[in-house]
Amino acid sequence: MTDFPPVAAPTPPPAGSAARILDRGYRRYDGERGGIGSSMRSVIRYTAQRVLGIHRKFRFKVMPILTIVISYVPHMVYVGIVVLTNRLENEQAQMTGPGTIPQGAGRLVANQLIQDYPGSYLNISAAIMLFAAFIAPEVLCTDRRTGMLGLYMASPLNRWNYLSAKALAVGMVLLTVTLGPPLLLLIGYSTQGYGPSSAADWASTIARVLATGVGIAFFHTMLSSAISSITTRRAAASAAFIALLTGTGVLVPLVIEEADAPRWLGMFDLVRLPTEFAYRVFGQTSDIGYSTRQFGYGFQVPTDTWVIYAGFFGWTALAAVVIWDRYRRVQVTK
Repeated sequence: MTDFPPVAAPTPPPAGSAARILDRGYRRYDGERGGIGSSMRSVIRYTAQRVLGIHRKFRFKVMPILTIVISYVPHMVYVGIVVLTNRLENEQAQMTGPGTIPQGAGRLVANQLIQDYPGSYLNISAAIMLFAAFIAPEVLCTDRRTGMLGLYMASPLNRWNYLSAKALAVGMVLLTVTLGPPLLLLIGYSTQGYGPSSAADWASTIARVLATGVGIAFFHTMLSSAISSITTRRAAASAAFIALLTGTGVLVPLVIEEADAPRWLGMFDLVRLPTEFAYRVFGQTSDIGYSTRQFGYGFQVPTDTWVIYAGFFGWTALAAVVIWDRYRRVQVTK
């Protein structure tokens, strides 16, 4: 039998030194447990901060800042036009004397230049589309690609809670560009005498602005999230979303004009449908290419408001079904 050399005994610590015991285990959490509601609020807050670039490097802040600037600058210009025309009218009246300048002449000029509340969405439709194309893939694709979805599912959240929190976060961020600019117009016009004339008109206008802003925000939230649920690649999801909207915005008018197709096919134009929805909420119809040939499209918007609402909410509901079906099948390792 082979004799093994004896194992040397461990060297004792020097005299006077204290031995350390390292406890590397997990400590029991004894704090308050917030439950599902607290978890959803945390997800919403973290998601909103992430897409806005808060606590991240500057390159992650470029797109949110650029989109917000593009959305607000035109509306600031409209308010500036109202302020300028009012000031010029008052100054000229003081210089030439009362009665020389027709009363309301400045208002007539301003009305030819400024934009109404639903029409303001046409000016920022591209900014809304780009912002939605950036946000949803950043929120959903990243979680699936990095495995964060499994960590979320290990918490009190289930798939429905997770998707609801993410959708609320994306929608709330989009509200900064779908609700803020019309509210800016409303406040700016009202301070210059161009706003609602009574308390009832004010309440009606603010309710329509809120309904339109929230509706358009979650319309784009659902569509962009549906595209993002299909792939884990952010760039592919963003490109597919932009291609879907711009493709329908180009093809649908051409099909209706060249093939003399039914007018209700306009609900498949995902670029102009949200703006037309805004006009219908305000009880109006738009002239943005759906009405006459002078705009180059040659077909009319469906005259029935219910058709616009059916298309708007139908696309939103279809996108929600796609999202739930995709996430219902996703295999999650907890």
